[in-house]
Amino acid sequence: MTGIENDFGMKCPECGASDEIDVAATVWVRLCHDGTDVTAAANGDHEWDDDNGAACGTCGHLGNVAAFAKAGSGP
Repeated sequence: MTGIENDFGMKCPECGASDEIDVAATVWVRLCHDGTDVTAAANGDHEWDDDNGAACGTCGHLGNVAAFAKAGSGP
């Protein structure tokens, strides 16, 4: 995949950027007396699917992971 700067083959469907994509993922965190700690959780996994939200840090475009993946797959 030429021009894609992430291991997931996604790019912004609006501006084409691929190096500043944020994905809303589900993560496990440990609840602590002063908040939360992702590194203390027994299960440190995170996951998302095509319906999770995605945002471009370059242009601010909002969509879902499926739209960003489709944009990265070419014409």
